[in-house]
Amino acid sequence: MAGEIVRTDGIVLAIRPWSRTSHVVAWLTPDHGVVSTLVKGAVRPKSAFLGQYDLFYACELLYYARASGDLHALREVTPRRFREHLRGKWRETALAAYAADLVRALAPPDDEAAAWYAFLDGFLEAVPGTAAGLVRLEMEVLRLAGLAPDFSDFDPSAEWTPFAVDRGRVGTGLRTLRLAPRTVAALRRPDALTTKEDALADAVRFLGVFLSFHLETPPEVRRGLVGLLARTS
Repeated sequence: MAGEIVRTDGIVLAIRPWSRTSHVVAWLTPDHGVVSTLVKGAVRPKSAFLGQYDLFYACELLYYARASGDLHALREVTPRRFREHLRGKWRETALAAYAADLVRALAPPDDEAAAWYAFLDGFLEAVPGTAAGLVRLEMEVLRLAGLAPDFSDFDPSAEWTPFAVDRGRVGTGLRTLRLAPRTVAALRRPDALTTKEDALADAVRFLGVFLSFHLETPPEVRRGLVGLLARTS
């Protein structure tokens, strides 16, 4: 593939400066996983790239694949979905950014990323800036990564059931939590009308422990997001 021009779809996960006029853009693609491209002259007044990409945009892109390193040269980009509904909505934008960070860290290479792309594309189209949205996001990311907690042996008639975080299933282990039926119900169906706020709060706390153990995610970032989602104004 080195030296070829690659055409693919991509969702913008991150943008960082490369020089005074250039950017490095990280994309999630359905057929190559996470790809980073150098956009030379991106912010020059007459650049062809001005307004063609931004965070969370879904685009069609062409880039020159390089044989060495993981930074490719962007040739063309055409926006397809601008995600305008996220502009000015700080809860939704914060959750979208967290989703992009998780996907960037965990998405597999090559066409194994197709399911991740489909999920993120749909999630960004209607980001819920709520605790339920956070639970849905994290449960789906864990499922795609093959790390979803296994509740198949959970006893819904018991007041609480021990759950071994380190083993990812019901039982005792190195890190054991007590889960109530309402918490498991919230983890399984966070958007259900019957799901109560306190059950969602328990689900959010459980996932914080689970993700920290299995993915070593920075707890400060997530705590900040949880605080933002809980604010009423």
